[in-house]
Amino acid sequence: MSTKQLLAEIDRGINALQKARALCLKGEAVVPKAKVTAAKTSKVTKVPARKAARGGMSDEGRARIAAAQQKRWAKVKREKNKAAKAAKAALIVPAAK
Repeated sequence: MSTKQLLAEIDRGINALQKARALCLKGEAVVPKAKVTAAKTSKVTKVPARKAARGGMSDEGRARIAAAQQKRWAKVKREKNKAAKAAKAALIVPAAK
């Protein structure tokens, strides 16, 4: 393969990659090849900001998490009540003597 053929093949590859890049960036602003200062531009184009993707949690998943959290808090409250009753019983027993 000669140098000219190799360079032509490279140029075709570059063009194909540039077209693919343009398709990927279709909705986004493309950086211009030449640098242009703000003073030289007469019109400023504002690109709208993309909205952040929201979580993909289903209602069922959210309900499972809520139920598990309620179960954990119920366990904590039960243990707290048991400890309070035990402390109260310990205070009452010595007074009965």
